[in-house]
Amino acid sequence: MSFSIQLDIQSTVCILDFSGTILTKNKVDETLEMVDFELEDGKRKFIIDLKELKQINSSGLNLILRIFTHIRNKGGELILVQPNKSVSEIFKISKLNTVFNISADKQTAINQLNAPEA
Repeated sequence: MSFSIQLDIQSTVCILDFSGTILTKNKVDETLEMVDFELEDGKRKFIIDLKELKQINSSGLNLILRIFTHIRNKGGELILVQPNKSVSEIFKISKLNTVFNISADKQTAINQLNAPEA
C-alpha cells in the first residue's frame, strides 16, 4: 500500500490526512511543498491525521519531523491525531512522543489549536 495525503482546511486549521504506509522518501517534496504553500498563505495551525496510516518507519518519521520544523520555523503549531497502535509504538521507541503533541481525536486537536492563549 502506498502513501497518500489529502489536504482539508477547516476554518483556520489545515488538516493533512495521511493514509497507507510511509516506508520510503516518496512524496516528501510534494508534501513539504503543500505545507509551505499553506504557510505562505498565512496558515499557522496544522493537524496531521494518522488514523489511516498503517505503517511508518524512519523515512516517515523524518517526513513528519521536517513538516514540524517548517511549521515551527514560521511560528505555527502542529498536532498529530489518532495514530494506530503500531504507529504509536514507533513514536514511543524513537522518543518522538515527547516532541510532538499527540491527540486522541481531531475535534480535540482543533479545539486545542483554536483555544485562546492563556
